[in-house]
Amino acid sequence: MTPRHLVALLPILIGACGLVPPNHLGGIGATVSPMDYGRRLCAHLDPESYSSCVSQVLDEIDRGQPSPLPPGYSTSGPFAVIMDGEVYVGDYRSSPFMADFRVSSSRNGCRGSYNAFTGSADAIFDVYCTDGRSGWADIIRASDGRNGIGKIALDDGTEGSIVFGHLPLGGVDQARNDPL
Repeated sequence: MTPRHLVALLPILIGACGLVPPNHLGGIGATVSPMDYGRRLCAHLDPESYSSCVSQVLDEIDRGQPSPLPPGYSTSGPFAVIMDGEVYVGDYRSSPFMADFRVSSSRNGCRGSYNAFTGSADAIFDVYCTDGRSGWADIIRASDGRNGIGKIALDDGTEGSIVFGHLPLGGVDQARNDPL
């Protein structure tokens, strides 16, 4: 192999050594159907509860999100992670070049972030949980740019789904903000 061939192959070899998550969703915007949200949010439930859950999600989406959104709501909102048969609920904040989320369940919490200014070449979140697990989260925004879905994978092999935004999770957001 000549030096010229090595120079041509070097970017490929370096790229192959990178930490690109398996099954990367591969984009920052796509069409996300109401059923995509319902499937992810309700997949952990038993068959008897699944259809009722999906109906509630679809009803929430039919209600829509406030228009116009209150200040700050276009760059932040509710965030849910479904893994290990549990729903972790929290919120996210974003800007054009960085984002973060924090979620918790009754037993555990996780946080994730990416920052293009510190070297994140893709919108892949580094995730750290209070129980010591870590991993990555890959999200894809719906065409409206304010809602979306994704995948989370932790170092112990645990995988889960992500749903975020006021449209699919508006009821969760409202319940967290209502005084008791």
